[in-house]
Amino acid sequence: MDELYQIYESAEADDPVNLLQQDRDRYANPVDAALEMVGVDPADRAVSYAVDAGLLDAGVATNLENSEPTARDVAAIENADLIVSTGCVGYVTEISLERLLEASLDSRPWMAHFVLRMFDFGAAEEMLSRHGYVTEKLEGLFPQRRFASTEERQHVLDNLSRLGINATGAEETGWYLAELHVARPEEVAKSLPLSEILNEQRPIIDQAADVGGG
Repeated sequence: MDELYQIYESAEADDPVNLLQQDRDRYANPVDAALEMVGVDPADRAVSYAVDAGLLDAGVATNLENSEPTARDVAAIENADLIVSTGCVGYVTEISLERLLEASLDSRPWMAHFVLRMFDFGAAEEMLSRHGYVTEKLEGLFPQRRFASTEERQHVLDNLSRLGINATGAEETGWYLAELHVARPEEVAKSLPLSEILNEQRPIIDQAADVGGG
């Protein structure tokens, strides 16, 4: 993050044409050239820039909370193998997630959602179940970002307290923390246990010590 801050706070950041070319050069050699990334966000300028810079192979800027995906959107996401969200559930609802899923049902994508603890994933899980998906929550908590201010920290702690969730040793340390919900087609979930896939992956924070309920 320190490196990214230095890049985008530099003088070159005031020259969008030069910055775009620098980013194209910077991200010209991806770690995995076979991996195709499609970004979904209603911030159309951000999506367009990421596509132009080569960070994304394609982008969807339709607000899926309010509108069905366009034909162009569907063409970009219809063959998805994995749909990932980080920190958006709660602001984005099961409406958007279902529209993404329905656009790519032929490929039966897996879904991985990092959900902040102050938000409930129940409605999304019910929607996924209707489409023949099984949702499993991985044990543990995953840091998302630091709180931007003491006011934001207090707001989150108050929300967690109202939900009966213990933030001791967790959010009280200054971080948004999320739980990972993995949704897969029922037939896959039965034949390939999640524990076998993630047996070498461990969350940074032990949930058992930190969660009092919720």
